Amino acid sequence: MLVSNILFIVAGLLLGLAFQGGMLLFLIPVAGVAAALGYMNLPRVPGGKTASIPVITTAMRATGISPAVSPDIRNSIKDEAVEFNEPNSTLRVNQCWARTNADVTRATSDLLQGLKRIIPNAYSLIVFSPMASAKEWGIRCFQSDPNAQVATDVKITENSGLISQLFRPEVNRLLEGDLMGGKTLLYYIDNPMIKSLVAVPMLDRDKNRIGAIVVDSLYPNAFSQSTAQALTFIASNLYTLTFKSFASTKNYIAQQQFSVLYNYQHKFFQTMTVKDIYRQIFEYIKENIPFDRMMILALDKQENLPPHKEREGRVVCVDGIDCEQFSGKKFTLSDKGLAVLALLKNRPVERLFSSSMGQYVPRIDNNEKRNMDIRQLFVMPIATENNAEQAELAICLESRTPGRYTEHEMELLKAFAGVAGFAYARACQFEQGKDLASRDGLTGLINHRTLHETLRTEKIRANRQQYNIGVLMMDIDHFKSVNDTYGHPIGDVVIKGIAGAISGEIRKEIDLVARYGGEEFVVGLIDTTPEGMLETAERIRIAVSKLEFDVHQAEPLRVTVSIGAFLVAPEFHDMKKAVNNADQALYKAKEGGRNQVIQYTELPVEAVV
Repeated sequence: MLVSNILFIVAGLLLGLAFQGGMLLFLIPVAGVAAALGYMNLPRVPGGKTASIPVITTAMRATGISPAVSPDIRNSIKDEAVEFNEPNSTLRVNQCWARTNADVTRATSDLLQGLKRIIPNAYSLIVFSPMASAKEWGIRCFQSDPNAQVATDVKITENSGLISQLFRPEVNRLLEGDLMGGKTLLYYIDNPMIKSLVAVPMLDRDKNRIGAIVVDSLYPNAFSQSTAQALTFIASNLYTLTFKSFASTKNYIAQQQFSVLYNYQHKFFQTMTVKDIYRQIFEYIKENIPFDRMMILALDKQENLPPHKEREGRVVCVDGIDCEQFSGKKFTLSDKGLAVLALLKNRPVERLFSSSMGQYVPRIDNNEKRNMDIRQLFVMPIATENNAEQAELAICLESRTPGRYTEHEMELLKAFAGVAGFAYARACQFEQGKDLASRDGLTGLINHRTLHETLRTEKIRANRQQYNIGVLMMDIDHFKSVNDTYGHPIGDVVIKGIAGAISGEIRKEIDLVARYGGEEFVVGLIDTTPEGMLETAERIRIAVSKLEFDVHQAEPLRVTVSIGAFLVAPEFHDMKKAVNNADQALYKAKEGGRNQVIQYTELPVEAVV
């Protein structure tokens, strides 16, 4: 408090000396520095009638970042923190900008307060700053006599009165000593007769006009050339203070954002599964980027793609507007949506939509639900290799606020996409290696060892939730004669075809199917009933019997399977024995004539055809 007061007193004394003119004008920059240091120690100096109208200035935009809100929202930013759909953000970017804007406004108001005390006969001192554009100025803050009624919502344009002359490049100052007996100015409500006025433009580093400082008086000839020159120095210092404040905020935001990115890089390297990569991408966007709808698109693995079939993908994560309509939505690369285009071309896609367009541009395909309130879309593809023709993932962000995604957000997402792409490639390689160890190379089904491990895990869950597990053991009938007659390549085709038929009759996300060895398969039916187990087994038997295999003869090859079934109730705990029981039932099915389902019981077994 004491240091701040001393600095303001020093600034006031220096300005007072500077307004004497002559060689003392060099004290203006020193006074500006003292005032700025004083402000840093004490944000508010008590005084007379002051007001501040926060306006996002050109100085803020000159730093290279502006708040991710449209101009109409920028003008309504208040001193208090505001949220723009960032419910989980660890770094409130818009709040940072709003606080800096409020701090600069308070510092400017304090400076005007000091000038009001040392400029004789000053009625009002006003700082104008750009509003929606550089060609429209509004009042940032002012200091005036208690009787003055300033219109804080006034807008100064190129053709709106005396002050608008400062828009002209050839006008470096206004200095009026006797305004024809008194003149009313646009920014007053009560229209007092202003007799004197001095005003100078505020210039940025490129000499663009970004506002003005205006001082008026009810007395004629109240100001001199020295006053105008002093205001020019003050305007320069005020711009420097504003620019440095917003540049500092920009650096702070960038540091914090890249610190978060660095932390996610660590998370990515600790992650070994593709699903965890999806989750971490989702969490990062949720916590750091505003959106009204966000989707993560992923292409299916290339190695699982059948010959001549188009590559497909799906929406793996979605949040926000109409999320239930897009959750799990499938697509192909021939679909005409903007998000699919970003994947296909491995290029970011950004679009602004006008409310007057009246035409919807699909995000995924023409069948999706259409929302005409969205005003901006940005899609960032994530590729696993540099310069890849296609991306593997894409982040699609949509906002009802136009201009929410600026170049800064896009560059930030580009850096994030590079880290995420590397982590995704690593997770895919890990899962591929894991699959090689846990899956059968011919059919892609889990192998003998993985089946027993998974059944043990499922049994623990079944014990806790008290449900049954059905175990089906099946064998291809007369498979040895298939190999002997048509050769092992045809035998492999038969095995793959039957694996596909079995997989098509079970619940893919719930049940298990494994190639147990040779021509044997085992199915684990999770949370089933005796009737449900036998019904599924019969469906599998019928589906296999309908298969036809081309062996280049007059008739296609057809095969059948025999199936043994065993129901694992909650009180039964030995899963290895459960598989053996199903195997014993399979043996009975073979003995009984093949191409049938037999359920294991302790009593004599009974055929179910």
